[in-house]
Amino acid sequence: MKTNTRFILLTCLLLCFYACDRKPYPQSLIIADSLASIQPDSAIALLKTLEDNIKTESESTQMYYRLLCIKANDKAYIRHTSDSLILLVLHYYIEKRDERHLPEAYYYAGRVYRDLEDAPQALDYFEKAIETLPEDANYRLRSKIYSQMGTLFLYQKTYDEALKMFRKAQKCNIILKDSISMAFNLRDIAYSYRCIDQYDSSLYYFQKAFDIAKLQKKHSLITIVQSQISSLCIELGKYDLARQTLQPALDSLDIRSKSGIFSIASELSHKTGHIDSAIYYYKEILKCGTIYAKQAAHKGLAEIAIDCNNPQDALLHLRQYIQCTDSIHKITDTETVRHLNSLYNYQVREKENNQLKAENEKKQILIIYIFSIGLLTLSLSFAYLQYNRRKRLQLSIQLKQLQQLQKEQYKKSALFIEENKRNIKELKYKLQQADQTNKVLRDQLKEQIELTLCANKQAEIKLARRKQASTILLKSEIYNHIQKQLHTTKISKNLLSNNNWKELEDAINNTYEGFTENLRKLYDLNEHEYHVCLLIKINISPIDIAKLTMHSKEAITSNRRRLYEKVFGKKGTPKDWDSFILSL
Repeated sequence: MKTNTRFILLTCLLLCFYACDRKPYPQSLIIADSLASIQPDSAIALLKTLEDNIKTESESTQMYYRLLCIKANDKAYIRHTSDSLILLVLHYYIEKRDERHLPEAYYYAGRVYRDLEDAPQALDYFEKAIETLPEDANYRLRSKIYSQMGTLFLYQKTYDEALKMFRKAQKCNIILKDSISMAFNLRDIAYSYRCIDQYDSSLYYFQKAFDIAKLQKKHSLITIVQSQISSLCIELGKYDLARQTLQPALDSLDIRSKSGIFSIASELSHKTGHIDSAIYYYKEILKCGTIYAKQAAHKGLAEIAIDCNNPQDALLHLRQYIQCTDSIHKITDTETVRHLNSLYNYQVREKENNQLKAENEKKQILIIYIFSIGLLTLSLSFAYLQYNRRKRLQLSIQLKQLQQLQKEQYKKSALFIEENKRNIKELKYKLQQADQTNKVLRDQLKEQIELTLCANKQAEIKLARRKQASTILLKSEIYNHIQKQLHTTKISKNLLSNNNWKELEDAINNTYEGFTENLRKLYDLNEHEYHVCLLIKINISPIDIAKLTMHSKEAITSNRRRLYEKVFGKKGTPKDWDSFILSL
């Protein structure tokens, strides 16, 4: 009731405002235009009441009405499903050379083709909208166009172009002094920097977006920015800061943001060892998350079940994870085909515009293109499916080998020894409590105690040998030679020769049996990657690794992060990879 009352009052005020102003269009259309940006639902309702009367109006009025219908639907987030109406409006304004409405018509043509997932055509229309806008005028429309272009470039992973567009949009918003739009733009700039691994810049712009959103008390934007800052902090291993920034977002959840925020919260809880919280958030994701979020949730729950020695739950979640993965692959395949068709349709339209006088030749070219693109689409789809099958199989084998290796390493660790000591203590207590007459049970308990003591003894011997061998390695000739090379002032392209690398490899394998074999089972390392792993194994710092391998520190950091993702099939930090190498 309140909404209807406000709509009536606003309409009356606008009618009074425009009553004395001479316009070429009916006042009702001018009111609908004004309502479209602030109350699109009301604008749609008003335009529907005018539908019959518009048919008797002039052609210019009818075209303006159609443009407003497209505009109102767009503002109300109603997805465009056809280009027929906008093309009719656009061609009219092109023929009339209407400087007032043509830029806006081009803009909404771009919006329509974006909804139709035809990115090349959408970008083409956005560029034409910019070209037809007068210089130093209509900064609000200019800002929207640049933002839309930036978003399309972002989806196509052309991040440098996306940053250019978002910065141009930001200049317009600064001129307009539009704080809310500035905050959204800063968020987009921050996300673009994150995509190209410039994390300091990303955090800087996220913080600026947060400050503006907080100042404007825009709670929905505050929640979005806080959750993205938290996600970035998790990626950088800054878990305390991630928790601090995520908590306000968790306290003010809405339905649309649940999936994303719960995904971040579950990842943070899992990585920081808060297993109960991780399980809670994973289960919440299964209720309301996207297919991508549910895939990650089932994987996380499977890992927790494995860690808790619960094979039934682990198997259940692994099956669900595989089902989600298959669904995602189907979506990806559909999007790939749609993208190819979109590119094809754009090329066809361009050729049609440039070859209007050669109809027969054009038809032949069209047939060839249809056949070629169809064949290419089928070939790419088949190749993509085969590639995904091989990749999934390879990842499955790799994860099994990794789990087996981690299990073997655990049996040589101090944690394994401590666990066995607790088991022995528990078994001895059961032996004391056992009935003296139950000889079979007592013999079984004694046998278990002896086996556990034996396993512990072997683990202690292996652990002691490992520590002793590690000490010997750090006193070896090759280690001393490496330290000497690090402190040399002599400039040389190769601080370590091939013989030095071979000597280091032999020394490490003699100290840590099967190091190279176990590493290469998990991933086919190139020479540089292998050298980095060897140096990590003897506790050489990243900056010194960069010096010894003649690479930048940033390249070494990126190399370690990439290796972790390749081996574990998930994102991790460079330190995660270092910890894994040191555990081998």
